[in-house]
Amino acid sequence: MLRAAATWCSRCSRRRLAVAAWFGAGAALTLGCGSNPDDDASASPTSVLLGTGEAEFEALDGEPTLRLVRGAQGGFHVWASVLAYGFSSPRLDLLLTTSVDDQPDSSLVMHARLTMRDVLDPDGNPAQSFAGFPAQVKNARCAAGRRVGLELQLSEPGGGTSRDVRYCVAELDEALRSADCP
Repeated sequence: MLRAAATWCSRCSRRRLAVAAWFGAGAALTLGCGSNPDDDASASPTSVLLGTGEAEFEALDGEPTLRLVRGAQGGFHVWASVLAYGFSSPRLDLLLTTSVDDQPDSSLVMHARLTMRDVLDPDGNPAQSFAGFPAQVKNARCAAGRRVGLELQLSEPGGGTSRDVRYCVAELDEALRSADCP
């Protein structure tokens, strides 16, 4: 095969070689400059892990029981924390939805822009973290003992987006529960 290429090249004029080189360089530049970062295999993918914790990230393994905390304005929430991987910006947009199983119209959507801090995860890997987001639960006085879904979407402007979904069982003091629950 090398002999065939050498024979072909010896028959080519310098002009043909120059044109071929020009087209080859142009194709390489076009592919390199016009590539989509989402298609780039070397681009680091983003991921996020939803957890709990008021002051630091705590993993949500399985479906743990989490105490509903009464907020200053009378609502109730669970503490949500996140570990994020592969994002380049320290400012990330949060979209968090909570819903109570078997309670129609219980979805509550929260938006926030978080300022993340650089941390090492429990395995020693670099990550970004935010702890202590109040994930409000709609009609929480009727949520005691029920399964609550927490769906997180974290994204950076013009960049990656990642999602995580976790579940917990809501715990609420007896005195705070409503007697008018379905």
